[in-house]
Amino acid sequence: MSERNSDMGGWNSLRWDRWLVAGVVLLLLGAVAVPQAFVKRSEPQGQPIVDIPATRPSRAGEYRGITLQLHASDPKVPFEKFVEEIARTGANTICLSVAAYQENASSSSLFIESRKAPTRERTVQLIQLARERGLRVVVMPIVLLENARGGEWRGLIVPPDPNRWWEDYENYILHYARIAQEGGAEVLMVGSELVQLEKETTRWRALIGKARKAFAGKLSYSANWDHYEGIEWWRDLDLVGMTVYYDLVGDKEPSLDVLLAAWRPIRKDVLAWRSKINMPILFTEVGWPSQEGCAKAPWNYVASRKADVNTQDLCFQAFFRTWAGGPGVAGVLIWEWRNQEYQTGGPEDVSYIPIGKPAMATIQRYFQAPDAVEQAKGSPAPDAPAQEPAVALPDPGKGQG
Repeated sequence: MSERNSDMGGWNSLRWDRWLVAGVVLLLLGAVAVPQAFVKRSEPQGQPIVDIPATRPSRAGEYRGITLQLHASDPKVPFEKFVEEIARTGANTICLSVAAYQENASSSSLFIESRKAPTRERTVQLIQLARERGLRVVVMPIVLLENARGGEWRGLIVPPDPNRWWEDYENYILHYARIAQEGGAEVLMVGSELVQLEKETTRWRALIGKARKAFAGKLSYSANWDHYEGIEWWRDLDLVGMTVYYDLVGDKEPSLDVLLAAWRPIRKDVLAWRSKINMPILFTEVGWPSQEGCAKAPWNYVASRKADVNTQDLCFQAFFRTWAGGPGVAGVLIWEWRNQEYQTGGPEDVSYIPIGKPAMATIQRYFQAPDAVEQAKGSPAPDAPAQEPAVALPDPGKGQG
């Protein structure tokens, strides 16, 4: 047996040497083509290179931040660079969005896909890097459907075996609760837009109680813009979270006046509801894809391939004029920053990312505006027309990416 093993070892060694030589030859033959392909991917022709002039993080008490989706495990994806970019915008907060996956809305199990998430160690390091750059950190776990059927999304999840699903979901949230605690995050979302499951009050309260034991910071939940009133467990949390994907135009053409008028009744209703629960509101997803129709269906980022950066900017202007510095507003998280190097924004881009678009300057003016406490006297009443900014928005000069 020893001689046979010795012979096989020699054969394997020879075969390995041959493969090694062949590999070197292939590398030499591809030495020119591969770098060219890489350059084309990381720096697409005709797209502006991201260059955010350094701006100090906002000193405002509210959360003024941008979301970065951490949906890749490849160490070559430069999440650290993207954290640095967000810190340069003048934001004082970064939201790190992570994901678990399930087959479809009728699945009873979910899992963290190792190929679509940074390692635990890297996620902790990203939180720590953000803190070193003066950013407060929000960790927001969401659920994505791998093979959605028709118009399915996480708001329609109804598992046939609830016990199994909730066990997986609890493990998922507590996993990131421990990561958030280790890294030093300030806020943890215990969920996002799980509309059909929000009536499970007993299960949510049990999960929140366990999350508090694992995480010492503030807890919140990101409710869908049209489904925040029926949640009975808001007071178990520290912050009310909600998205803002409202139809702001109906059949009208988007203009600043139309958008401001649309926000008035929405603002009145939200603040009237907030006064009943007496909790601060964190707007968890504030974003409009820079495409035609974004003011009507901001949640639908694949509705059009026709760029419209001006309407995107008007939507941000109207939002900040309506809500910035308003009573009970804990802060705003912009959706979203780029999470791949080839996402360089610009006037022809139709995604949410504000890089290289007029919206970037509007966002930076908001980031650098005075604290809401200092501007309280200038805030409009809940039922007042939102015609002027609730806070003064200084011009950031060359702050646009």
